[in-house]
Amino acid sequence: MADYIFYHGNSSITGKELRAALNISGGSEDPGERSTHLIRWGNRMSIRFNPIKTLNKKEALDNSSNKRRALELLTQANIKTAPLTDRFGGELLVARKDSHQQGKDFYLVASQNDFELAQHLGCTHYTKFIPCDREMRIHIFRGEIIGIAEKRMSDRCTSLTIRNFGNGWNFKYVDSCDENIKQISKDAVAALGLEFGAVDIMRSVNGNIYVLEVNSAPALVVERDGGAIERMPIFDKYILKMREWLGEN
Repeated sequence: MADYIFYHGNSSITGKELRAALNISGGSEDPGERSTHLIRWGNRMSIRFNPIKTLNKKEALDNSSNKRRALELLTQANIKTAPLTDRFGGELLVARKDSHQQGKDFYLVASQNDFELAQHLGCTHYTKFIPCDREMRIHIFRGEIIGIAEKRMSDRCTSLTIRNFGNGWNFKYVDSCDENIKQISKDAVAALGLEFGAVDIMRSVNGNIYVLEVNSAPALVVERDGGAIERMPIFDKYILKMREWLGEN
């Protein structure tokens, strides 16, 4: 039996770096044997042999990877999210698909025609657009905050509303943030049954706190031009915590 990190194809760049740093087996395919320790890095595929210990169980990944289901579970846990709606009523909406990665598949809906176009594109749920004052990503590992980053605009920014890497937004790691943001982030990870996750959370222009989503396989590396891989500051924090978990009986 061996230790195995089970990453999804969409998170394979980070997954391969984690596998190398941890010096364990790993991949996006079934391990093919019973693992002593299995780390599910965003991969919720069923496997043939149950591991002795698992970090982030399949059931929790099923909850977090379906973004509509995740919002419903967070709401049930009294964690504030952008309100879901099933129709266009004159307010600006954000349309999304149940499953998405890397900040993709965001669509702004400003009219009934936009709403119908979003449906045609496969969007499954709609939330009211909340004007953002500050967006952060809080990394939680087994109830502990291991990293805090603020989303900031770069000089190549192409959108002020859809704040993803492709539109020129990056994460800048900072030392701290408001205590209520920390606690809400911990609660969000727990509400989905995850043992680790990166919580995207925002403070609105009105001062309210909203959880946007919880990522079970956050990007921890950046692929530069030419294919060079650069590890983010948070990478080593995950390695430290994973090694601690792998060393437990």
